[in-house]
Amino acid sequence: MNKELIKALGKARYLSKRNANISSTRSDGSQCSIENDIDATGAEYYACEQYKRPFNSAISKTGDGGSDFSLGLTVEVIWLGRDKRTGKPRTSGNLIVNPHSPQRWADIYMVVAGSMEEGFREVGWIGHKELVERPKRDFGFGLRYARDITELHPPAELKHLIKDL
Repeated sequence: MNKELIKALGKARYLSKRNANISSTRSDGSQCSIENDIDATGAEYYACEQYKRPFNSAISKTGDGGSDFSLGLTVEVIWLGRDKRTGKPRTSGNLIVNPHSPQRWADIYMVVAGSMEEGFREVGWIGHKELVERPKRDFGFGLRYARDITELHPPAELKHLIKDL
């Protein structure tokens, strides 16, 4: 993993959003940070390496410019984040997709946990159609598509479906 590249891209993605006047305060009240963007970029890079796909290093006004890679279907990597109380990478939680941000939708959502310091691991995945079939949930910042990570398909199942690995 090219840690210097990931750190530079994570910082650039963070700054591109601030330069586009996108608030560093998320709709749930939490704060964006360069460190979180670096870890999220690292999670994407990790997933690309696992599936032997090129890493999307594009930077747009809103971050990375769209889906993270393709397996014949678009894949959006969702970093599980850090626990607000401990600051450590989360080991539980939910995959959450904003219904008001269709530019971030993909055919497949893949959850990755961990950090640049500790390393990353793939948690699981779900298809867009399956995700949106269930009722939306409200975590205190409006209705979102969501699935607890314990309800995701295991990584091995996706790897089995991909024939060219």
